[in-house]
Amino acid sequence: MFIGTIRTIGRNIRVSILTCMLLLVWTAACLAAASEITADAAIVMDEQTGQVLYEKNADKREYPASMTKMMTCILAIEKGSPDQIITVSDHAANVECTRLYPGYALRLADITQQMMMISDNGAATAIGEALGGDEASFADMMNAKAKEIGAVNTHFVNMNGMPDPDHYSTARDMAKIAAYGMKLDKFRQIVGTKEKRIYYIAPQGHTTYCVNTNELLDTYPGCTGIKTGWTSAARGCISAAATRDGRELIAVVMHSDDDETRFSEAAELLDYGFAQEQK
Repeated sequence: MFIGTIRTIGRNIRVSILTCMLLLVWTAACLAAASEITADAAIVMDEQTGQVLYEKNADKREYPASMTKMMTCILAIEKGSPDQIITVSDHAANVECTRLYPGYALRLADITQQMMMISDNGAATAIGEALGGDEASFADMMNAKAKEIGAVNTHFVNMNGMPDPDHYSTARDMAKIAAYGMKLDKFRQIVGTKEKRIYYIAPQGHTTYCVNTNELLDTYPGCTGIKTGWTSAARGCISAAATRDGRELIAVVMHSDDDETRFSEAAELLDYGFAQEQK
């Protein structure tokens, strides 16, 4: 019995050593991938604790592009009513990259869903006009909320992320805003939706089918959201969240090389973050 016990202990030690070795190899591989991130700025943060697991130029000022819409979504949830009717103005309908036309009307919940899933710039503008009275007033609301969240290196001048010298943020601030949003059940539901048909109040019977621009919802196991961004000035951006073993991480990539690199590098950063948590 004594010899059997010794053998069992020895076997358990060997298994433990092998497990540690595999974990170290995995961690080293993830670290190597993280060190090769080409994006100008990036960060990986624990959604619950705020602990930073990786950062690269996390406080460098960057254009946030359509990741801006995370804040517009937060305010739509907190300041508006889901059944409030939003009527699209001429100005909102004329914003670049929108499916909306003047006079179209939707429930706030539906136009917010359309804004976040397909990054509809006109939808973001219409929400800002309805809740703030005008774009400038809603931008003031956005900036006040950013400061409340702790995103102190962020300044918004519009609600959709179109380029402007005074419209900027950082990877760290975007992660903070994303983490705040993910604590709101409605926000989490919106950014995790892969496909949805949106029904309009006017024109009566009109619908539009939305497929989420966040490819990681289909390609990265455990992905829970959140928001993509792209302009010629900002290049590829994404704020991505994923869960594994009961932990949720948020990775932010800003000014990546191209449209697809933002997804691959966000996935690499999430892998690295989860490796750090396991270690």
